Amino acid sequence: MKNKTKKRILLASLGALAAGCAVLNEKVYRFIFERDAKPLSFKDEQMPNPYFKRIEQFKKQKLEALEDLDQQPLHRCSASGRHLHATLFPASVPSKRYVLCAHGYRTDGFHEFCAFVPFYLEQGFNVILLDHQAHGASDGHTITFGLEETEDTLDWIHWIVEHFGDECAIVLHGMSMGAAIVMSLAATAPDNVKFIVEDCGYASAKTEFEHTLGMAHLSKALYPWIAALFFTHEHASLSTIQPIEEVAHAKVPMLFIHGMKDTLVPFSMAERLYAACPQPKDQLFVPQADHAQSYYLDPKNYERKIKQFIQKYMS
Repeated sequence: MKNKTKKRILLASLGALAAGCAVLNEKVYRFIFERDAKPLSFKDEQMPNPYFKRIEQFKKQKLEALEDLDQQPLHRCSASGRHLHATLFPASVPSKRYVLCAHGYRTDGFHEFCAFVPFYLEQGFNVILLDHQAHGASDGHTITFGLEETEDTLDWIHWIVEHFGDECAIVLHGMSMGAAIVMSLAATAPDNVKFIVEDCGYASAKTEFEHTLGMAHLSKALYPWIAALFFTHEHASLSTIQPIEEVAHAKVPMLFIHGMKDTLVPFSMAERLYAACPQPKDQLFVPQADHAQSYYLDPKNYERKIKQFIQKYMS
């Protein structure tokens, strides 16, 4: 009788443990990959940064200014059946120049690129701000760190060419996760893409996850668990997200931008990416900039570098 009781207790305990593990797995997956989960906070209260509040206030002013500009919503359906949204700011004079702006993790096209819209309009570009799946006004619940977003961005490139003509000249400008996305197109983008601007992108999803685990004071040995959770839900591997491999086979010129004090995506990744690129290239490494701060701390050189690429590769 006692043995049966012990057996029931053991089975009940194992069942409770399995249920607890299942709940933990689901919560961890949702925390990292779901759009509605509370994002990690890297605000200046946590990691003192003297520029954070100033930059956010500047972005707020730029966002308000965009309301006065002519803009048009764009819509399309992704290969996976999701509704995707973007916003077009047409050039004041008809132009075949387009810049496709790819934002980072848990933000949107407006917040990421609000300060860049006036600059690109001044250069005679039509500006398209993307909202990746599970971000902004686009549908979807899962963020795949470039796996599906890269295919969606390639579809947007084809859409531009189909709707506005074969003679369209396109620039890809990506920030953080968006930089990883545009780098992942470096070897496969259509000839309409004339150059790529990547700002603070990661070399691979694996190395970025391992670094982020370290920031949270967790062992990078947890990465295989996270990768397994992703595979279980998405039936795809995080390890295939390796922008550096695409950069190594790039077909277009590339401008690499990174803050040398980047806490989220280590500066060493920018050095590796720059070294890997076989095409004409340039770099802007900003000494005092943290993650995605380079434009705000060195706008003159940032714009100067892009203007040089425009003159060289879009004349």
